[in-house]
Amino acid sequence: MSTQKLYLTSFSEMQGTAQITYIQYGDKPFVRLDRTLFHPQGGGQKADKGTISGVSVVHVDQSNDEVNHYLETVESFTVGQQVEMKVDETWRLINGKYHLAGHLIASLMENIFPGVQAMGGHHWPGEARIELTGNLPNIEEVNELLSAALTKAIDADLPVSICGDPFSNRSIAIGDFMAVPCGGTHPESLGVLGKVEITKLKIKKDKLRVSYRV
Repeated sequence: MSTQKLYLTSFSEMQGTAQITYIQYGDKPFVRLDRTLFHPQGGGQKADKGTISGVSVVHVDQSNDEVNHYLETVESFTVGQQVEMKVDETWRLINGKYHLAGHLIASLMENIFPGVQAMGGHHWPGEARIELTGNLPNIEEVNELLSAALTKAIDADLPVSICGDPFSNRSIAIGDFMAVPCGGTHPESLGVLGKVEITKLKIKKDKLRVSYRV
């Protein structure tokens, strides 16, 4: 049974109910639910944390189309039980900000420097980076122009919106920038980022890596 991924439809929904469809016992116990608000680790973003009926969710991952919620214990649960989900809002916001900042850097780089293309990103706090390829500019030019563009976009508090069917062809759009396919969680506008700092720029093997901190 596939898990309905409610986090794909809303940036702000953090609490809700679900039904347990499967329980895994053993050293790494987890439950599967008919629907979930918890974002699993993947797409360059860390997993959500929180609680399911008061029991701590220590990790979340995905197996095919099912989401596994790893818990401190599953002894109090039964298949078919209705449970209360509560996402850790502070942790969600931290990871959402890093993911959104990665999208913004990629969009700005492609806009400022024609011929540059974003290849992918890793949005973990302390490790965040975007990799780009194509007609790469020199590092000094990137540092100056990208930093200024980041400040301008954040000060403008551009909106962030979900485009397309959230369950089949979901994309994320920042202001008027081109929408990009994404299954992650993000704040609803850029203003919440406050400041995005470029911490390192490195070109190696025809790839530009932009490391950043929020």
